[in-house]
Amino acid sequence: MKQIPAINTLQNILVCRGEGSLGDAIISSCCYRGIKQANPRIKISVACYGAGYEFLKRIPYIDKIIKLPVKTRIRPHQRWPSLIWTGLQLRKEHFDLVLDSSNKDFYNWRLFKWLAGGDRVLDCFTSPVKPFGAPGAHGSVHEQAILKLLGISNPDKTYDLPTTPTEQAIISSFLTEHNFQHFIVLNPSGSVVQRRFNPTTLKELHQRLLAWHCPIVVPCVPDMYAYWQPIFKNMPHVFLKPTQSVFELFEWVRRCQVVITPDTSAVHIAAGFKKPTLVFYNTLSVYNAPDNPLAHIIETDPQDVNIFDWKRVDNALSLLAPNTLNTPVPTGQSVAHTNII
Repeated sequence: MKQIPAINTLQNILVCRGEGSLGDAIISSCCYRGIKQANPRIKISVACYGAGYEFLKRIPYIDKIIKLPVKTRIRPHQRWPSLIWTGLQLRKEHFDLVLDSSNKDFYNWRLFKWLAGGDRVLDCFTSPVKPFGAPGAHGSVHEQAILKLLGISNPDKTYDLPTTPTEQAIISSFLTEHNFQHFIVLNPSGSVVQRRFNPTTLKELHQRLLAWHCPIVVPCVPDMYAYWQPIFKNMPHVFLKPTQSVFELFEWVRRCQVVITPDTSAVHIAAGFKKPTLVFYNTLSVYNAPDNPLAHIIETDPQDVNIFDWKRVDNALSLLAPNTLNTPVPTGQSVAHTNII
């Protein structure tokens, strides 16, 4: 691209999501809002895949979602025929601009974007300004840099984390039924197996959290219910709650006092709501860090998130525990044992 067009001259753009994770999609959510606010007439299409697909479908600033023929991640030498076919189909849309903030420098991904937009691609490798953000910058910096290149001088970096009355009603009903309002969200699963808390870690964390006298809610996807149920069933004051959608998890985090999680989308959900967070990273980088001043990071063994210094955890927990948690646990059987819903 020889010259970057001004945002008010664009009518039809395509955003290509090179990352398929929910966390990366959440980080990108500020970008669409900034573009739409600067030019309300513009049509924004997003080509995406993976866990971010369902999330991005609910962002109100996106006009059209294209699901890419990729399951979880883009890799070299994969999906060549389907990416070529999808790129050729998208070329018929005659996009004014094709944006990509990721650093995926794979030939199949480059070819896909070129087929979709020709010489109108703006990414980390073909733009006049390289890279979008400073080397090693947080993911949201890349999104804001795109907006600045388009002439949006003061982009908003907050995330869009939508919930609906359906999710709000589900959680309100649950909290009323079990007679509590203050609670901790404990998310035991990371984005990969190496970032999943094991039973020993969860038992140790549970013992420490009992001192806070606060119920612990463990949201989980239904497919993991059978795995977590025997691990949590003998832990007092724990509520294991299968979620109907990721948007229910958004609402749990929005209402909680503290989030405890390994590196996964829950980190960025908590950041969006500015929640105090204890987060365990086995592969910490500036790009995927919490970007949350209320987050306390525990760096673990690179191969296993369950190997870390418990003294650091104890110190972080002492800083995280707010006065609102030092209230008695409501009496009754509903918080005296794990609740499997």
